Amino acid sequence: MDADAPAWDAQAQAFSFFLIKQGSARVRCLVALDVMENAVQSKDLPEHMLCGIFNAHRQMIELRAAQKLNAGLLQPDGTVRLRADDI
Repeated sequence: MDADAPAWDAQAQAFSFFLIKQGSARVRCLVALDVMENAVQSKDLPEHMLCGIFNAHRQMIELRAAQKLNAGLLQPDGTVRLRADDI
């Protein structure tokens, strides 16, 4: 599986990226703010720090998202959502 670059959505308080599985459509993945906050045990971080945290944990985030996708654990809207208890 491949993933594209993440984007921070301040309104949704989540990062989003797409996983691309060979022979399948792209699947939107959302990583909730609590994942980033738990990673560094801090809250109210500026966007540039959140991006750094995401990038530092990107391999694990993409792995967990791919595992949820492969297990069919999609939200009703077809997205994969990761929260702190997923990582």
